[in-house]
Amino acid sequence: MKKIIYLLVLSVLLVGCGSTEEDSNTIMDSFIKAFESEGVKVDAEEKPMFEMIGAKDGVIFYNDENVVKIYEFEDKEAIIKAEEALPVVKDWDRNGLFVLETSDAKSIEIFNKVK
Repeated sequence: MKKIIYLLVLSVLLVGCGSTEEDSNTIMDSFIKAFESEGVKVDAEEKPMFEMIGAKDGVIFYNDENVVKIYEFEDKEAIIKAEEALPVVKDWDRNGLFVLETSDAKSIEIFNKVK
């Protein structure tokens, strides 16, 4: 009986750990969909050099003539490290584990609306 309970607990833990990447993509997709619903064309395959600031993913696109970059971080610690390494990151808008690099007011507004 103990073996069955142990296996059930282990199965639940493994399934829970396996869904992290999917949840992450769903969140990035939420940002992309928010911009697209405002008429901004976003190619999710276009990536900035997100590794350079310690992010785990990112997307780059243009809103009119303005460059927009969204970076996704693994956790808050990674954001803090990025801010220490590159102080300008502190000035960029944050939404959860996502950071927005742009000076475009419309893009900032769209980014901050995503829940």
